[in-house]
Amino acid sequence: METNVLISACILIGIGVLMKRFPMLIAGYNTLTEEEKKKVDTKGLSNFMCYSFVGMGIAPIAMYYICLGIGHADWAGMSSLLPIVYLPYLIYKANTYDHNPPKKSRRYIVSLALLIITIVAVLMLYGMSATKVRIEDGKLSFTGMFGVDKPLNTFSTVRLSDSLPNVTLRLSGISVGGINKGLFKLESGTSCNMYLSSSKPPYIVFVENSGREIFYNSKDSTHTLEVYNNLSPLFNK
Repeated sequence: METNVLISACILIGIGVLMKRFPMLIAGYNTLTEEEKKKVDTKGLSNFMCYSFVGMGIAPIAMYYICLGIGHADWAGMSSLLPIVYLPYLIYKANTYDHNPPKKSRRYIVSLALLIITIVAVLMLYGMSATKVRIEDGKLSFTGMFGVDKPLNTFSTVRLSDSLPNVTLRLSGISVGGINKGLFKLESGTSCNMYLSSSKPPYIVFVENSGREIFYNSKDSTHTLEVYNNLSPLFNK
């Protein structure tokens, strides 16, 4: 997580510095005619975009380490969402530097950008919703985004664990605020599915006949234990 935050921050800061030096990199400005560019506060726009992108790079780093410092590692993962929250204001404010008569196309672009941000936010919220474990029609199902369905006879056993294997890469899914859902590559070179609503143990480990594992837990450790007690008799015979 720390590496992802640092890399994203460096990219945002780098883009901000380049926008100040080369305003032509600013989306929308580079499509204006020379006459239209004369009616744009280019210096103000480039400064605003530079400070905004640099701020969007620095803010997540600051939030990440502050959260770690006060002992809330779960909150640290939320730092990557800060740039998304700021984007609507960035789009609105950037357009105030353009004193040309409003174009329909510009309004469409702004509306489309806001729509995309809304869709991303909704998908993030849906992806962060708690996964439920169900048994239906002879299958073990993990609900929600990135969920999977597998026949019960795919699994050899289920157990509790107080630790997780070392993850080297998220292949697909989401990792934010202690929530880890999707497909992950492990230090051992194998992969596993994780449906974790908390970074705190215990974890339920569903072991497939092949040895591959699926990790699950709830925000409430008591609920995690209830799920385990309900399911373990089906696998550990």
